[in-house]
Amino acid sequence: MKRKMFLRMKAAIFTAVLSTAVMAVSLLTGCGGSGSRPDTGLMQTDISSITVPDQTQVVGLGEASHGAREFQELKGQLFQALVENNGCRTFIIEGDFGAALKVDAWIHGGEGTAQEAASRIGFRIYRTREMEAILEWMRAYNETAPQGEDLHFYGMDMQWADGSKEYLSHTLGEVLPDVWAEYEESLAFLNDGDMYDIPADAFEQAMTPTQELIEEVDRARELMEAEFGEEVFALARECACSLHNCCDIRKSDAQYNQVRDGHMAEKVKWFLEHGDGSLLFINGHNGHIARANTTPLYDCMGKRLGEELGQGYFAIGTDARTTCFNSQMDEGFKEMTVENENALNLLARQTQQGRYYLDFSEAEKESGWSEILSQPMRITSLNVGGVVNVKAFYTAKIVPADTFDAMIVFDQVSPTTLN
Repeated sequence: MKRKMFLRMKAAIFTAVLSTAVMAVSLLTGCGGSGSRPDTGLMQTDISSITVPDQTQVVGLGEASHGAREFQELKGQLFQALVENNGCRTFIIEGDFGAALKVDAWIHGGEGTAQEAASRIGFRIYRTREMEAILEWMRAYNETAPQGEDLHFYGMDMQWADGSKEYLSHTLGEVLPDVWAEYEESLAFLNDGDMYDIPADAFEQAMTPTQELIEEVDRARELMEAEFGEEVFALARECACSLHNCCDIRKSDAQYNQVRDGHMAEKVKWFLEHGDGSLLFINGHNGHIARANTTPLYDCMGKRLGEELGQGYFAIGTDARTTCFNSQMDEGFKEMTVENENALNLLARQTQQGRYYLDFSEAEKESGWSEILSQPMRITSLNVGGVVNVKAFYTAKIVPADTFDAMIVFDQVSPTTLN
């Protein structure tokens, strides 16, 4: 009896080992198709050496989860690489436009701490030690940067109101205090503390006064530029536009994502028009950054930017085989873990760093990689919170070559360090 049990155990172990070996061979031979082995020499593990093509105007870095430490660290690491290798000077995050202006002031020597600055971005998921480290590096860089080569931190989202109202109070309110007082009173309901309790019809009704506010800022242009300069006027006007966009997004209900991604794409183009001509770095969820829609429900920001900018837009996605992350709940955060294996993230374990960068334009020239990148696969796609026990809810089905220009893939990632 013992011998039979031993033989059954030995057979089971052999079967498991054989299955693992078959899977590894299948992955390394183009998933069992043509039999071509992908050239692992194209898997770049040094993030600091990453560069993008000269024609690139905007680099987008997607995140498979906002709540994973490695993904938050990665945006700082990639931004530093682009600063050094491509002359990038502007970091634009999926955070509130008006509130992020306070963060930009902090990295230029403003008062307070990095923790306080990170808390202004607009989402609780960014209140982490990893985000603070990025801001601290940017502030230190600016302390010695030559004039005109300083770094900037901005937001491309507009779901909040207090930051934009505060900026307008210190600009429009300074040159036309009575005019601003009227709008401040009429838009008092539009505040961050009550944002989720405001009914859709209130946002609908606010579309007219917020549009009139934009026109009022335009009429005050000469006064504002004389007092503060052209740059401050442009930012103040965009704050007024952000309030109008906020109402448009939050009144939309079923079209929420469609309207929001449309406005974010317009915001990125605004930064291109008002910037210094250097490369822009934008960061958001994979679903916003992707060149192709990861869901049929709406047209994402990256798709819109890709259609308008062509090769001027370079989209980098992320993924991990094992994702341990902070999921946002009503009462706070909860650590969760999901697993999702595919032909790309299973190769990450072969690297010493447990991650790699793959430029698709180079990889597609090689038959092994070309086969992998042209096949549908599921990548991890986690929102800030939600259901994680059904794979269809935490993954998105994509064809990598159609969706991104490159990817940074991890074997496993861990939760952010919350503050």
